[in-house]
Amino acid sequence: MISKSGLGLICLLAVPATVSAAEGTYMCAVTDVYECVEVAGCKRVSLDFANLAPVLKFDFDKKVMTSDDIGSDPREIALNNMEEMGDVLLFHGIGQNKESPRSFSAVISKKTGKIRAGITTADATLSLTGDCVDSF
Repeated sequence: MISKSGLGLICLLAVPATVSAAEGTYMCAVTDVYECVEVAGCKRVSLDFANLAPVLKFDFDKKVMTSDDIGSDPREIALNNMEEMGDVLLFHGIGQNKESPRSFSAVISKKTGKIRAGITTADATLSLTGDCVDSF
């Protein structure tokens, strides 16, 4: 009897927080970018150096990220595995960059509006932070 109730308690505690598909639209401004490479470690780099737009729009309803840089055509990138877990939105995707193919994963805190993201290329990893607002 004790072992059955113990097993029930373990199963109850092992259930993850409520998970649902991410919804809504967020506009995010990238504030910091760090490039990390083997041996040399990490250093702060510019958005231009990292080939990133300063503002990113995440439309979870349409499942796309739009990067918009003044003077350039907007680029849309598909978002994959979007999940909302409590106050956190988690997602990832594959970038469209022929010079430096990349994948990314990110988390947006609905509570603080902060975004934390990692972009991986064959040569380096980029670490991003920024601030987001619910889109209008």
